[in-house]
Amino acid sequence: MITIKRPVGHITALLFAGLFMACGNLGTPASPDTAQGSAYPNICQTENGFIMIWYEGDNHIVMSEYTAEGWTPKDTIVSNEHFFKNWADLPQIYHAGGDTLAVSWLMMSGEGTYDYDVQVAMSIDRGKTWSEPVVPHQDSIKGEHGFVSFYNFGKETGLIWLDARNMMDGGHDNGSSAMRLYVSTINTKGDLGLEVMVDNMVCECCPTAAVNTSVGPLIAYRDRSHDETRNIQMVFTNGAQVPYTLHDDGWVVPGCPVNGPAMSAAGNNVAIAWYTAPDNNPQVNVAFSNDAGRTFGKPLRLDEGSAIGRTDLLWLDKETVLVSWLEEGDESGNLELMIVHASSGKTNTLESFSISSGRGSGYPKLALIEGFVFVTWTEPGEDGKVFTDWIPYKS
Repeated sequence: MITIKRPVGHITALLFAGLFMACGNLGTPASPDTAQGSAYPNICQTENGFIMIWYEGDNHIVMSEYTAEGWTPKDTIVSNEHFFKNWADLPQIYHAGGDTLAVSWLMMSGEGTYDYDVQVAMSIDRGKTWSEPVVPHQDSIKGEHGFVSFYNFGKETGLIWLDARNMMDGGHDNGSSAMRLYVSTINTKGDLGLEVMVDNMVCECCPTAAVNTSVGPLIAYRDRSHDETRNIQMVFTNGAQVPYTLHDDGWVVPGCPVNGPAMSAAGNNVAIAWYTAPDNNPQVNVAFSNDAGRTFGKPLRLDEGSAIGRTDLLWLDKETVLVSWLEEGDESGNLELMIVHASSGKTNTLESFSISSGRGSGYPKLALIEGFVFVTWTEPGEDGKVFTDWIPYKS
């Protein structure tokens, strides 16, 4: 059962939203058609709304787009019996502009538990048809490849991924056997560009992030040093600036925390949220840039002391962002949604959902339309499925 805690200070806003809907709004939008057994949704914003992608059972990846006209009928992107289905490494959907979409998923490539490849396909008709899937990494080595993020790169679509081609011994040791980060490009026909190594030693299984800024594509990922410090690293893929550490968190941990950054950009304004736990003190931070990601201000801590992480965020307007993350609750977990004002640092809670804190809930995701924030996550269990909710919001 899903319960929602609504802050006392939010009651007035809800009453106002109710009056607003009664005066001409048609009410809360419908939910997408997610079946029992569906899992691990992901979202990309579009010029008219957003597109949602998810696993329908174990053998299908489907999509549906939400606009002012409602949800499109869900459509199967790809079906296969050999997906590598993972709670943290989600299928990715990306709107590259116009009717061009990019999609990625993971496919088993060998007998080993972690032998899997990234597969990428393109659509120029908004998902009605797709190019033949291609594997962006050219190593032909059976091992881990995943955690894709997309971005615009000239007339093509750029992508990044984590790549274990040098982890031949199957371990996560320092040096030449460490996980690496690569970038490449793909055009609308599905033709790949050159693959380029960005970093030869990164955290092994943390999601990546990428945004388009006014000075070029900016990517963020959890780095890894030889002393096991794991900070968030920032890189412009067009070389606009040398790579730099977002903030020296001082978190030294000998294993991957499976907790990557979330990032959103609006012109020169960039926001990033991330989990860290220096000295066993788990926390969720957010930081802002007003120079397209060249520099960021000091981190602002958002959590209440029991952070699990799995952040997401989006810009609500030019001054405020909405950040989501998981916290430990009394019986399970809480999905916290907090509004943060970039210039003042003021915060106020929009919602707090009670959801599973286990890995089965995946990475909850956010989207925005006029008057509402959309939230989706996985509720695990025998009767589990993808759940969604619409939260009234007026800027």
